[in-house]
Amino acid sequence: MNVNFFRCNTLNTALLGGTAAVLTITITQPAIAKTPQEVANIASPITVQINSSLGDASGVIIAKNSNNYTVLTVNHVVKNSDIKYTVRTSTGKDYQATSIVRLQATETDPDLAVVKFESPEEYPVATLADSDKAVIGTQIFVYGYPATGGLFGAEREPELSPGLVTSRPPKRDEGYTLRYQAVTWSGMSGGPVFDSEGRVIGLHGQGEFGFAQTSSGEVSPIKTGFNAAVPINIFIEKLGMAGINKSDLKVDNSPPAAVPISTVNPKDAQAYYFRGLVYLDEGSTLEAIGDFNTALKLNPNNTPELHFNIGNAMTLATSTAPKTRSTEIIAAYTRAIAANPGFADAYYNRAIAYINRQDKPKAIADFQKAAELYKQGGRTSAYQDAINRIKQLQ
Repeated sequence: MNVNFFRCNTLNTALLGGTAAVLTITITQPAIAKTPQEVANIASPITVQINSSLGDASGVIIAKNSNNYTVLTVNHVVKNSDIKYTVRTSTGKDYQATSIVRLQATETDPDLAVVKFESPEEYPVATLADSDKAVIGTQIFVYGYPATGGLFGAEREPELSPGLVTSRPPKRDEGYTLRYQAVTWSGMSGGPVFDSEGRVIGLHGQGEFGFAQTSSGEVSPIKTGFNAAVPINIFIEKLGMAGINKSDLKVDNSPPAAVPISTVNPKDAQAYYFRGLVYLDEGSTLEAIGDFNTALKLNPNNTPELHFNIGNAMTLATSTAPKTRSTEIIAAYTRAIAANPGFADAYYNRAIAYINRQDKPKAIADFQKAAELYKQGGRTSAYQDAINRIKQLQ
C-alpha cells in the first residue's frame, strides 16, 4: 500500500538527545504553570461562540475599547459575507457582529479574521504570549464550544482539551504551524489555544488526515488525531490589516522556564509514547511503531490512544503486502475499541483496514458504527463522511 502523508520538519533532534538508551525530554513552560482548572477559569469568560445559519464556531476576545469588543477567530468560519453572524458570550448574551475583517486574501494566507461586537457588559480580554516559545513537548489547552452530545448553536457547552505540541513546521498553508495532539470537535474552530499559564498562543482550526492507498488503488483517509492552530505571532504580524494597534492588546512575553518533566530510562513508557507521537507527526512511521511498541511493553495497560496510534502508524507505514499487514492494523484498532467502545475514529480507521482486505461487510459495519458515534457527538461533517463511505461500498 502506497502512503501519502503530510510530512513536516520538526525539532525532533533537539527532543531525542544523543543516545537511544537515555532520553531527556525538556518541556518549555511558563515559569508559573497553572492547573487545568485555573486555565479553564481564565478561558471561560474570554471565549465566545460565533454562530450563523451555516454552522457553529468559536473565538476569543482580545481587545476592548469602551463598549466595542474585538474577537479573534479563524477566517473559514466567517468567510461568507452574505450571511449574518452573532457572537454569544459566556454569560449567554447574543450580539450581532458589527464588522468582520477577513485577513485571508488567498488560500495560502493565514486563516484569520477579526469580528467586532458592541456590549455594555464588562468582559475580560485575553492575554497573548509569544507563540514561538511553544516548542515540541509544550503543554497546551484547546478551549471552545464543540457541537457534541446533540447540542448545536447556542446550546453548546464549552470544553477544555489538553494536549502536547508535537511539531512546529516552519511553513504550512493557511499558517497552521502550531501542531498538537488534543481531542477536538466540530464547533471548536476559532477557539483559543492556551499555554500552561493561560495565555493565548494560537487559534485552533484544523484537524489532519493521513492518506493511504488501498489494495484496490483507492486513496482513503485515516484520522490521525493531530490538530493544528495558527500561532498568535502570525496574527501580531497582521495587526495593521486588522486595524488594531498593538497597544490595544494585552501581551505577556515573559520568558518561559525550562522544566525537565522526564529523564527517560528504558523503563519510561510515557516518554516513548510521546516520542512516537513526534515521529508519527513528522511521517517517520517505522520509528513511531518502534516507540509505540516499546511503550506498550513497558505499560500493557496503556490508553486506547496508544493502540489507535499504533494502528495509524502501521497503516501509513505499509508499502507492501497490505492484506497481510491489515491483520495487525485491525488488531490494533480493535484493542483501541475494546479499551474505549465510543472511539469513533478507531471504527472509521478499522473500516479502512477492512477495505484493504476487501471485506466490505465488516467495513460497512464499522463505518455505520462510526457514523452513529459521530452523530451522537455532534460531529456532523465526520458523520456525513462516514455515510458517504457506506454509500460508496454498497
